Amino acid sequence: MGLRPVWAEVNLQTLRENFVKLQAYTRSEMMPIVKADAYGHGVIPVVKTLMASGANRFGVALVEEALEIKAVFPEVTVMVLGATELDQADTLVKEEIIPAIFRLSQAQALSEAAVKQNRTARLHIKIDTGMNRIGFRERDFADIMKIAALPNLFIEGIFTHLATSDQRDLSFAREQLNRFQSLYNRLKKAGLTIPIRHAANSAAILQFPESHFELVRVGISLYGFSPSSQMSGAVDLEPVMAWKAKVSHVKSIKTGESVSYGRTFQAAYPTRVATIPVGYADGLRRALSNQGEMLMHGKRSSMIGRVCMDQTMLEVSKIPGVQVGDVVTILGKDGYDHITATEMAEWLGTISYEVVCGISKRVPRVYLQPTGE
Repeated sequence: MGLRPVWAEVNLQTLRENFVKLQAYTRSEMMPIVKADAYGHGVIPVVKTLMASGANRFGVALVEEALEIKAVFPEVTVMVLGATELDQADTLVKEEIIPAIFRLSQAQALSEAAVKQNRTARLHIKIDTGMNRIGFRERDFADIMKIAALPNLFIEGIFTHLATSDQRDLSFAREQLNRFQSLYNRLKKAGLTIPIRHAANSAAILQFPESHFELVRVGISLYGFSPSSQMSGAVDLEPVMAWKAKVSHVKSIKTGESVSYGRTFQAAYPTRVATIPVGYADGLRRALSNQGEMLMHGKRSSMIGRVCMDQTMLEVSKIPGVQVGDVVTILGKDGYDHITATEMAEWLGTISYEVVCGISKRVPRVYLQPTGE
């Protein structure tokens, strides 16, 4: 059985090149962020490629994501940046997964599990410096010192998350960094030395060098996207993923005929319509109805009518010779034109992250291996 005529191509050579380009911006160790199935790119091939490029530590959001990596690469260091539950402490210790600790109770559960297993558990302390999501604040100083006194724990790292490092105005980012540094210094004065500090995400790696410390967390830029429209394309990154489909049907409709549910598109003139077997269940958002574009034969065609769950229609009157089986580029390059997740995100009023993470599991991923492999 052949692959479904809808697929995402993930170019692992491009991923490797992006990693190398980003490494040039910092002297710190880079921790690739591979949460959400490596932002929709497929976590195992991505981790394998980045390990071969020199990465030895990866960041995820959930314990389940860490376990998926550990099952294939037991030797690699994996950190959970998001919340972990108290009843996951045994697993964290057993699998040597590093949690982000932001409540005393989490550290107590981790310590108990480590004592029971006769092991030392590594952890990173999360500091909230203004994101107001998770993390200890300045007033929780005593709790952090209590964690330092718990048995069988090693506080390897301390970190925070910057809210505005992707903006032109970095004054709030600097304020956050000052809060982080002052708490770190206070802990040091109290006798707690923590070897690894990290605060920089993709945006901060590119434009906020004083936040780099010992470790940086490289996320969206690894996959070839600028963290925000306020940042110029300072670094020449290429999107790692392209999304394609094949035409399943072509027909001509008369003036006044309508396309798809609700008849939201009515032809103003005789129109050629191509159908492709991809829809919102694949992550092609319904909000693109009557406004998105795709590439065919190197030219742009408009999505007409409502995007259905499994099918979408395109206006191809001005593209000669379109036939069943022709490749349509939803994201990526065709000829001299290129539709990026950033452009699609603009049509939707969102960000590239949501576009790539939203390409669903039912779209098969096809991997283009790095050269020399």
